[in-house]
Amino acid sequence: MGSHRATDLMLPVLLKLKLATTAAVGVAVSGTGSAAPVPVEALATLVVARATTPVEVKLFDENLRVSATVAIRRDGSMDEQTAAEVKHLFRCRQTNRERQIARGTLAMLADLAERYDGKTIEFVSVYRVQAGESSTSPHRDARAIDFRIRGVRLPEIRDYLWRKYAAVGIGWYPSEQFIHMDTRPTLHDTAWTFLGGENHYHPYWAEVARQPERTPTTRPSHRPGV
Repeated sequence: MGSHRATDLMLPVLLKLKLATTAAVGVAVSGTGSAAPVPVEALATLVVARATTPVEVKLFDENLRVSATVAIRRDGSMDEQTAAEVKHLFRCRQTNRERQIARGTLAMLADLAERYDGKTIEFVSVYRVQAGESSTSPHRDARAIDFRIRGVRLPEIRDYLWRKYAAVGIGWYPSEQFIHMDTRPTLHDTAWTFLGGENHYHPYWAEVARQPERTPTTRPSHRPGV
């Protein structure tokens, strides 16, 4: 399905540097309007700086009604103190056990926080290891987050994630009003809608979301009588 698509946040840093420098090594317009060469080193520095600059992620725990703001880098990494805070925030609500959430999943979280700057991400469930949780559940493996974003329609979030990322699981829960997202690097990406207590796989919205965007065509003008 979408496993052959490259995603911005998942590209290795060296490849990002190569793409950025290849595309942008040309000219930069100076204040006088003349063109000046852009040093490759300067471009590389800008790309690295962006990748390592944390994104402010505003969170709200739907269960405990607790708010928190953390800084997560675009690649899903964090400093040691933040990592400990995030692990505690996303702990299993039934057992209080903690586990670090998969870096790829956190990268997606940072991406959403940046895309919807200033919005709060309300998480419903993250790490789950209570009795009855499936052994194959991405929640048990600390790779999944169930969430919503205040002021943003669920289908918009759903389609954005499914269109941009590969090797992921994206589930839409319209009745429960949340989106499930997980990273599954060793499995095929999967989309579903949860209705009537069951997962309905390969939904129509997933097919539509990944269709190439069509360029609007201009209709030729018709003269009277032609």
